[in-house]
Amino acid sequence: MSSVDRGTRQPRLGDVITRVVTGCLGAGMILLPARHLTGHFRALVPLGLVLVAVSLAGPLARWRMVGTLAAATAVTESARTRPDLAVLAWEGLLILGYLLLVDAPRAMPGTVTARWLWRQLPLAVWGVFTAAIVLLMLAIPVPVSAWLLVAGAGAAVAALPRRPPESREPR
Repeated sequence: MSSVDRGTRQPRLGDVITRVVTGCLGAGMILLPARHLTGHFRALVPLGLVLVAVSLAGPLARWRMVGTLAAATAVTESARTRPDLAVLAWEGLLILGYLLLVDAPRAMPGTVTARWLWRQLPLAVWGVFTAAIVLLMLAIPVPVSAWLLVAGAGAAVAALPRRPPESREPR
């Protein structure tokens, strides 16, 4: 008999790499604004790191809300610290990368992982493009207009991921 239990399977390399990169992005989004936190807001750092860890492993890892709460913690940290524009842009990219990868399906073969990552590429490119535009818009002093706010809200709604309708088989 082999010493390996047949009920458990070894994790695939693609899954392990995806989780490690997701963990690094999650830790980065929590730790980037952490040095500027003061007072009781420093408690957001361990809270955020625990949420990132729980979103990657454990019984709550499949619950999407944990990853969302971790990202919300990073957003709260950034809102409290009011970082420079470049730091804010990096924070946004770290949050985007984390949220894209935390929802990656588990236990995919290498070719499926590559195809899944390829399908996420447009979202990542649009995220980088949007971060660059926002950085540029915030760097140039422009009087605030209602149209700028409407355009920003429209861009945020347009960036929401949309799931294609599931095909229904004829009965």
